[in-house]
This record gives sequence, C-alpha cells and structure tokens, in this order.
Amino acid sequence: MTIYGGGWFYDRKGKYSRKEIYNELMTKEIFFTDYTDDYTTKNAQNVLNLLKQAKAGDIIYLKTYHIKKKFVEIQAIGRFDDKGFVDKTIGGQNGTARSVNWVKKILSNPSFIEIPSPTEHNTTFYEENNAKIIEEIMKRLDEK
Repeated sequence: MTIYGGGWFYDRKGKYSRKEIYNELMTKEIFFTDYTDDYTTKNAQNVLNLLKQAKAGDIIYLKTYHIKKKFVEIQAIGRFDDKGFVDKTIGGQNGTARSVNWVKKILSNPSFIEIPSPTEHNTTFYEENNAKIIEEIMKRLDEK
C-alpha cells in the first residue's frame, strides 16, 4: 500500500473557490489534475505517471500546502478504487481524474502538520514519505 498526497484547489479561470473545488472532488468521487497527456513538462509527466501507478486500495489525502507557514493541511482522505481513470472536468477545466472512494470527506477539523522541507508538498501529486504525515493519515483513518 502506498500513500499519496494530492492537491488542486484553484480555478485558473477564477470562477471557483478551493472549497467549491474540493466539494466537487468529493461529490464526483475523484482526484483530479488539470494535466493531460498533451503536457510535456517534466512535472506534468511525473504527476501523470504516478497517477497511473496508483493501485486500488492505495491511500490518497487531499492537502493544502501553506507556503509561508511551511505546513500541510490534510483536508480529506480516500482510497483509489479499481475504476482507474475516469472522464471528468472540475471547475470547468478538462484534465485527468482517478476514481477515489473518499472515506474521510472534507474534514471539519483538518490536521495541520509542520514540515521542514516544502519541495515535495508544493506539487500537485506525489508519493508521501514523511513519517509524521503518514502517522497522522493512519490515525485519522482509525477514527470513527
């Protein structure tokens, strides 16, 4: 089992707030990135390759990274299911989406975890390797 962190909270057209976007992710039961196979940047290709690698049962947490304060806010927790890629748009934008069973939907009391090195957490989607964050994810999954 692998744990992934993912975030996508802004609408480049400026019509939707982060809360609206995250609620749409929960309703559609997906994780979404506006990257598509048309993107050729290294970051875009890394994100898309990781999304392809994620297996059913792998955990994803929806996060917000606060740059100036250097902490990650855990917004929701889910598991990828076996439906794989689905054709979806979020906030009126086309992109790439994976089907997710959000088991802890938008948390009323999100977790805030301070991190010393922000590089990895400032990207759209990544494999999590921070022990504090993994421990917090597992603790939150155990909550009733």
